Amino acid sequence: MVKFPSKEWAEAYCRELNSSPGYRRSGKGWLWPILFVVKYPDGRKQGFILKLENGECKGVEWYDDASKADAPYVLEATLDDWLDVISGKVNPLMAIMRRKLVLAKGNYSTLMRFPVAALEMVKAAQRVPIG
Repeated sequence: MVKFPSKEWAEAYCRELNSSPGYRRSGKGWLWPILFVVKYPDGRKQGFILKLENGECKGVEWYDDASKADAPYVLEATLDDWLDVISGKVNPLMAIMRRKLVLAKGNYSTLMRFPVAALEMVKAAQRVPIG
């Protein structure tokens, strides 16, 4: 089991995405890194960038201070909201529409063209045990 969020969890998640035939298929055409930010009540933000390209995760960058990171797409949420998405309690696209996940940067209409990829990403995240 690996702590979420952490560099180790993000790296394991990247490996799971790469071992997922469903993500490989549904992620075709997605060409942009995504910064995933966890917001804490004390104002801290941690996060990681997944370098995603055409259904493949090409690497991870971890940030103890996510305010120092940037990517073409940025998704932000509280720890509890991220855990709800990862566990499958909340659909990631519904979480965005309900503002539980905030698209802080990026093109909403482009993101919405990849609903199957979003669900495959959640399935891959569920295969990474959280400690």
